[in-house]
Amino acid sequence: MSEKVTNTDNPDVSVIIPMYNLEKFIGQCLDSLKEQSWRDFEVICVDDGSGDSTCDIVKGYMDSDSRIRLVSMPHCGKAGIMRNEGLKHARGEYCLFLDGDDFFEPEMIEKALGKAREDQADICLFDARLYNEKSKKYKAIDYVLQKEYFPDHIPFEGKSCPYIFNITTGCPWSKLIKKSLIDKNGLQFMDLYRSNDVYFIFMALALADRITVLPEVFVNYRQSGESLQANNARSPWDWYEALQALSAELKRRGLYRNLELSFKNLVFGVSIYNMCSLKTPEVYSEVYRKLKNEIFTEFSLEDFSEQDCYSYNKKKYEIYLNMKKYEVDEYLFLELAKMKQEKSYWVNRAKKAEKEISDIKESTTFKTGKKVLAAPKKIKKLLGR
Repeated sequence: MSEKVTNTDNPDVSVIIPMYNLEKFIGQCLDSLKEQSWRDFEVICVDDGSGDSTCDIVKGYMDSDSRIRLVSMPHCGKAGIMRNEGLKHARGEYCLFLDGDDFFEPEMIEKALGKAREDQADICLFDARLYNEKSKKYKAIDYVLQKEYFPDHIPFEGKSCPYIFNITTGCPWSKLIKKSLIDKNGLQFMDLYRSNDVYFIFMALALADRITVLPEVFVNYRQSGESLQANNARSPWDWYEALQALSAELKRRGLYRNLELSFKNLVFGVSIYNMCSLKTPEVYSEVYRKLKNEIFTEFSLEDFSEQDCYSYNKKKYEIYLNMKKYEVDEYLFLELAKMKQEKSYWVNRAKKAEKEISDIKESTTFKTGKKVLAAPKKIKKLLGR
């Protein structure tokens, strides 16, 4: 039996993990944390009333590692509420908000903490990659760290960075955040089913005096098709509520004007992404109409120019122009017509390729070559008798 690992009263890092029915994955998550090269951290597992063996698995790890703690709460289905509960118990200098179905590289805490301390930073950003649960394959991604928007000098002040809302996503699991920054500003995750982290993360970035970047992959983000984003028709307006809260707080603190273009690009990308990811036609139409008739105006995007549109939003700009021009029924009809046209193009390409292959097979050159290649096989058979 391995030696029991004990915790300290004031760990360097508090790792906060919201959990709900994660018996399939929580073991791999905790194993990857136990294997961390840096030892002085605590793990606060916040269980949301799981009905499977998730808690029993965590308790098994607690028997050999007192750094791991379990906090239980009645089921609410909101990761933000769970993260806030974990914050109440956190004693670390820095916080990591990880997901219980992901797993992590062994030097994550050591390197992120080392970089944060070296640069005296409030936040250290790092990178991630996708892990497909079905294929068991990894895939690189380029949106967790948007390197083209990094300032020339790192570390940098959040409110002085003109692209502060565009250098990374609102996901909390790729950021090491100083707890004093959270406490000083009273930051809380929102009481939402989805997008609970948008306000928390982007306010933290805007308020941080020093942000540093470590462009290494430490997080393996699992794709299993069971995420809240995959079922976002159940709560289609959470992202909107989060952006409203962020806008209001930025204005209250006098930060909005300097960061306006960055914020507009955030709204532009988040709103169109969420609309396009909807799987229910009724909800899609509802969101389309509200964006077109209300939300774009509310966030001063009614005349959003292509020059103001950052590169990561370029693919969405044509959608935006069509939304301004067409009502939802017209737009969907045009999209359907476009899909039919594309299908016809590829069908014709396939038929043409099939005919070209048929013509080649019927050619004298192909038939002669086939006979020449067949001769060695006949000789080999004769020699083998």
